[in-house]
Order: sequence, then structure tokens, then C-alpha cells
Amino acid sequence: MPPPQTSFHVYEPTENIVFVTFPRVHLETKAQIREHFDRVVAFWKANCRNRKVYYVVNYDGFTVNLRENDCYAENMKQVADCAITIVRYGGDSLQRTAVRLYNMKLHSPSRIYGSREEALAVVSALKACEMTIEDAATRTS
Repeated sequence: MPPPQTSFHVYEPTENIVFVTFPRVHLETKAQIREHFDRVVAFWKANCRNRKVYYVVNYDGFTVNLRENDCYAENMKQVADCAITIVRYGGDSLQRTAVRLYNMKLHSPSRIYGSREEALAVVSALKACEMTIEDAATRTS
């Protein structure tokens, strides 16, 4: 039996954005975390054809066992290799804290915003060269 769906992806090729949403998912084990990231990268390879993309991730309905944050951070590197940048929004306060923690482990800004609109505004500003990725990191909520 295949593992449960952990995320849904939509690739918008004209915008070069992969939108990621989660259907009430909790990743508890290292195996679940690895399987999740394997699916994320498989989607990217199949749909984006190895072209780096902007990821816009909605964390509503998503949590990770904080004891496995090191594993999550390590696996997150796979997605970072596929991305121009990753911007996030939503999620409860615990998930937002987890995002900040694993990004600190990666020496990377968390880029988590209060809403989809804010996240998309950052992507638009990056594309228009009105902001650098480093500037985007300072606008996190």
C-alpha cells in the first residue's frame, strides 16, 4: 500500500511557481519525512524538468514532530536544490517556530509570511528585481 499523500503540488509554468499545500498532515517519523521529500522532488523532476522554481508553501494543516527537526532540515536540502527560493505562509505558531529552527540549522532565512498575498508579493518583487533574496529574508513575520 502506498504511503499517504502528504502534500499537493501545482506547477504554474508561466509564473515558474510550485504551490504546495498540505491536507492535515503530521510527519512523525524519519521515514515519513524522507518519503515526503522524495515525493516533492519527484514532482519537481516530472513537472518542472529540472528548472529551478519559486516554491510558495502553505503550512496550514501541516506539522512535523519537533524531535525530527534535524531530519527534516537535512531532507529540506533536496528541495533547496530545486528552488530559486522558498517562501512560506500560514501554519500554527509551533509549525512557524519549527520552520525557523530548521532554517537556522541550514543557515538559511525562514521566509515565512502571514498570508499567501504577502508570500506572492515577495515572489513578484524578486522577479521584478525590486528585492533580493536577502531582502526577502528580512521581511519575515
